[in-house]
Amino acid sequence: MRTEPACCIVGIGASAGGLEALQRFFAAVPGDSDLAYVVVQHLSPVHKSLMVDLLAKHTAMEVVQATDGVPVQRNTVYLLPPAKHLSIEDRRLRLTAKDAGSGLSLPIDIFLTALARDQGPLALGVILSGTGSDGTRGLMAIKAAGGFTAVQRPETAQFDGMPRSALAAGQIDAILPPDELPAKLIEHARRALTRARPLPTRRPRDDGDDPLAQIVAVIRSVTGVDFSHYKLATLLRRIERRMQGAGLDSMEEYAALLRRNSAETVSLYKEMLIGVTRFFRDEAAFRVLADKVIPGLLANRSPLDMIRVWVCGCASGEEAYSIAILFAEAQERMGRNVDVKIFATDIDKDSIEHASLGEYPRAIAEDVSQERLARFFTLRGETYVVARDIRRMVVFAAHNIMRDPPFTKIDLLSCRNLLIYMDQPLQRKVLGLFQYALRQGGFLFLGTSETLGDLQPDFHTIDSRNKIYQSLRAGSFRLSRLLVPTVADLPSRPGGDGLAQGGSYGGGLGGGHALDEGAAIDEAIGALMKAYVPPCLLVDEQHNIMHVFGDASALLKLPPGGATLNVLKLLPSSVAMVTGTALNRAFRSGEEFSLSGIPVKDREGIAAIGLRVQPYAVRKTGRRFALVVLDRADVPTLPMRESDFDLNADAAERIRGLEQELLSRGENLQATIEELETANEELQATNEELLASNEELQSTNEELQSVNEELYSVNAEYQAKVEELTEITNDLDNLLLSTEIGTVFLDDDFVIRRFTPAAAGFINIIPRDIGRSIAHLSTNIDYPEFLADIEAVFRGSEPVERHVKLHDYRLHGSRLRDGGGPGARWVLTRILPYLTDKSRVAGVVVTFVDVTDTKRAEERLQSVLDSLPEHIAVTDRQGRIVMVNAAWRGFAERNGAPALDRCGVGTNYLDVCLAPDGGGAGDGDGEEGGIGRAVHDGLRRMLDGEADGFTIEYPCHSPGERRWFLMHANRLNDGSGGIVVSHIDITNRKLMELQLGGINAGGTGKR
Repeated sequence: MRTEPACCIVGIGASAGGLEALQRFFAAVPGDSDLAYVVVQHLSPVHKSLMVDLLAKHTAMEVVQATDGVPVQRNTVYLLPPAKHLSIEDRRLRLTAKDAGSGLSLPIDIFLTALARDQGPLALGVILSGTGSDGTRGLMAIKAAGGFTAVQRPETAQFDGMPRSALAAGQIDAILPPDELPAKLIEHARRALTRARPLPTRRPRDDGDDPLAQIVAVIRSVTGVDFSHYKLATLLRRIERRMQGAGLDSMEEYAALLRRNSAETVSLYKEMLIGVTRFFRDEAAFRVLADKVIPGLLANRSPLDMIRVWVCGCASGEEAYSIAILFAEAQERMGRNVDVKIFATDIDKDSIEHASLGEYPRAIAEDVSQERLARFFTLRGETYVVARDIRRMVVFAAHNIMRDPPFTKIDLLSCRNLLIYMDQPLQRKVLGLFQYALRQGGFLFLGTSETLGDLQPDFHTIDSRNKIYQSLRAGSFRLSRLLVPTVADLPSRPGGDGLAQGGSYGGGLGGGHALDEGAAIDEAIGALMKAYVPPCLLVDEQHNIMHVFGDASALLKLPPGGATLNVLKLLPSSVAMVTGTALNRAFRSGEEFSLSGIPVKDREGIAAIGLRVQPYAVRKTGRRFALVVLDRADVPTLPMRESDFDLNADAAERIRGLEQELLSRGENLQATIEELETANEELQATNEELLASNEELQSTNEELQSVNEELYSVNAEYQAKVEELTEITNDLDNLLLSTEIGTVFLDDDFVIRRFTPAAAGFINIIPRDIGRSIAHLSTNIDYPEFLADIEAVFRGSEPVERHVKLHDYRLHGSRLRDGGGPGARWVLTRILPYLTDKSRVAGVVVTFVDVTDTKRAEERLQSVLDSLPEHIAVTDRQGRIVMVNAAWRGFAERNGAPALDRCGVGTNYLDVCLAPDGGGAGDGDGEEGGIGRAVHDGLRRMLDGEADGFTIEYPCHSPGERRWFLMHANRLNDGSGGIVVSHIDITNRKLMELQLGGINAGGTGKR
């Protein structure tokens, strides 16, 4: 069976102000665009949507409301029904009931995310006018799947909240007015379908000729980031997306474009950085983390210890904050107070800046529970801001895992969905770095599609499904062996493998030669420092140790209490006093200080040491440091000049200064404490009140925002419908005015609802009479049964039609006079039932049509017919007599009342012809039924359109005389379908013929 070729599916999200944008969008879509469109709006669950009718007028495509399980067809527009959520699976739309109590509803995000999952690169997402941030996460999902994203230009939107939220997330492919978006979508879809095929096998080429290697080199030269170890399929897919946007078909042309345009290079670099993340992504994995990992870390630490967490590839920070929330909840649950420091790093500085702000759109409510939102976030306008306690736990920093040294002594390392974009050699190196960074017993948290590979034996599996592992031993590699050199760092090698042999683009990992050299240098430096360099301490102006050179463990000792790096607290007390004086003097004077033979009282094996303090400043920043050299007395050292030093005098001077400073600070501190206690009590009470009010207002605001968007959409639909009804009403008003037909609309109580101006000529009515009963008004028509007929029509639903005279009162002398008579005006009055769309009688409609001219024409015609001597009658298409002249009536009257009754207006002339006893105009005794049957058949053929005329001579004798008549019948061609019958008296001619021919004829005929 032949299958229909695939088509791209466009998901369109719109909210407040979206109707106008949608109408402009679809007005610009051709009927044969070969795309399918799914429109998702914020709709009220209790109002019927009119969008199908409203959009159908602006597109030649079929517009339908989505139903569950319907397959998506090209050139069709599907609309979200009210009170439903829409998703897609295997190109079939799926409807689920909307939970009324679920709080904030994000139907656009739900559908676009499902569309990205189902269609991948063939998914297209569009965000139009609306408030809030719904749709932003959906566009990011489409972008991550390789699809196309577009946003209405905010300046053209009635409400720019949704477009601007999507733009703030970044990586939008098109920003255009609604009527320009379809052309861009169609162009992209054509290219996407052309490229939707398996990636070709790449043949080895020299780096100088390989456009892919050239592209990687350009990115590296502009951004400093080397993508040579990116997976080939992912790299090609991202490049092809940018090529589509640039309208280029060959990679050589695109490489040339990058060399000319650094802005496009930066855009491609951003495209490579897939920053799709969200709070508590993979909820089951975070549940395992909260239940099995974090409680164990907290339980095994004292309040003085620090738990170190590293989130590598944090993107916009959601995962780092999620882990911080889990630690905060666990500490509260366990009653612990341990210092937790989370280092969140990413290669993209823009992502780090965004993450450090801690501000996220309202759409995170779909991933974060209401309880967590209330405890750990603050709502400011349309954004949620991370609470200060959570923000202080996280330190954000730009970090390149392929180049920069890792953090160390890490208790929990999270790197999810980053390794899947790297090739195997780089994955092994990065996992080695992670093992180096972890403490023994530390935990590693990977993405669901990532594995440990060769390092699996070094880790214990906590949860295989959610990829949580525990390190069995610390990494034993040297850091220089683990850091990944970039192509620019490696020495060039003749006969380089290139892409085909090295397994990467633009160079491999450089082989083992460079790594062996680095390891040898590290070993040599370590041996030299151990053999020849005395213990040295690099100290800042606050006396904190910045770095330790050599082995100073015999002299430095960690005191009990809070952890500190202050050199005066780590050295022996006898040495610390001299060192403090030496540091103060060195920083004050800028001169080197040295002293030998300082006794050491509390360090075994060391009787005395020599001290040398050398100050210096960093040229660029001006920051000052000091190098403290500690020489043991039993170790030969270089000769040095002794500094003048009176221990007692210097100590006494320092003690006096410290006492004075302590007294002053104590007084200031006491005053500050008292002020803070008072302010703290007031702030605490105020904070509790504000917190309760904020929670209530936040919940109310979310509900009102959702209702407001739904009502705005309903209002826009109704507004469009009102405009249509206004146009229809105007058309009807102008129609009634142009026909000059007086019309009065009455309700079921006969109260006037509406009337046309022409009605005032027949009823004494003015605009203020609307709302009054028609029984209260007088009329200008001669119609005594007017009100009775109105009631009869309302009760029986049968229309009534009457010709009545119109009173024309004119002034004549000193009194009013009825202008009736030959000049009187005639009115056709129709009374009809007013029917609703359910055929229920809801009132009465009365129309007045001036038919004076028609009436006068009829009277004129009657006068003409009456002046003719022939007996003339006119019938309708059924044979009923509608008009006779005076000769016809006179002949009938002379033949008696029965003839007049049977041949008058309203009787059926065909029935008269078949009457067995004869009679009427022209009737008499004669041959039984013969002539009557012939006349009946002839007239029937005429009425059926089979003949245009009919003629017959017949006798019509009476008891007193013998008579003959000639009957002519002609069909009317004016559309009425009737006939004209005339009877001419030919008795004289017939008698003359009989006399001349000697024929005595007799008989009877019927008319």
